[in-house]
Amino acid sequence: MRGLPSRPVLPEPFPPGFRALLREILSRGPRLPGERVERPSRRHTALGNSGTFAGHRPYVRGDDLRRIDWAAYARSSELFVMQLEEEERRAATVLLDLSPRLCVGEPPRRLAALRLAAVIGGLALRHLDGLTVLAPGAGRAAISTFTGAAELDRLLQHFVDLPFVAVAPRDAVGLLLSRGIGGRVHWISDFADPVACESALVLLRRRGGRATGWLPALPEDREPPRLGYMRVVDPESGEWLTLSVDRTLRDAMRRQLEVLRRSQDRVFAQCGHVLARWSAPAADDFGWPSYEEVVRRCQS
Repeated sequence: MRGLPSRPVLPEPFPPGFRALLREILSRGPRLPGERVERPSRRHTALGNSGTFAGHRPYVRGDDLRRIDWAAYARSSELFVMQLEEEERRAATVLLDLSPRLCVGEPPRRLAALRLAAVIGGLALRHLDGLTVLAPGAGRAAISTFTGAAELDRLLQHFVDLPFVAVAPRDAVGLLLSRGIGGRVHWISDFADPVACESALVLLRRRGGRATGWLPALPEDREPPRLGYMRVVDPESGEWLTLSVDRTLRDAMRRQLEVLRRSQDRVFAQCGHVLARWSAPAADDFGWPSYEEVVRRCQS
């Protein structure tokens, strides 16, 4: 009896080398811009002219020392930061594409997507007061929230546990809108169907949302395979096929790749959002230069 097909086995997303790099990024990386989340305010005693007091959160290294509540420290022997109304509302949302087609490529695009999400999410935990991770199609894990740098390990484990599931772009954005736009939206995908993405991006813009589309770019996104034979996998079934690549097929593939690239750029530009292509490093590349582009783009 023929065995059941299986999807490609992905490398460990967050091995010790990547975790060490992530700690370095969070310690010296930029502040991730956040946006105010519209929700009812909680007004208490005023703190000068810089905002309205809304409560406390645990101190994280790098916080403004002037915000430490020393009276709370005297009572509890723990450091807490006085949280202002404006500060409380600063948040970010990561919207993840879990489609099985992201399993293919070298390195697998899903691997690059998860590491990208870890960097963006880690910076949000480090510098903002709220992070929402949306994983459309993931059941109970479809909507998860995280607060504070102490939840970094829980965030990474959450990414590891996410399933493989395909969801239409409009449905993915629909989940976002049903939840409420939690600050700046970071949408991580391959955006393989720009036409389907266009209606989703228009809908998001009409509702007042702004998104940065993050596309982990692989070498094969620009250059087709060389002449000869290539093995491809069906991401849905896991079955492998062997194809003969001649010059005609290679030229046709190159043209289609360029058409796709231009279509993706056009859709994001016309819809008023940003598309950021990140050259995904090798699976075992944990050097700062390979992630410097992500860190730089997170400043904008």
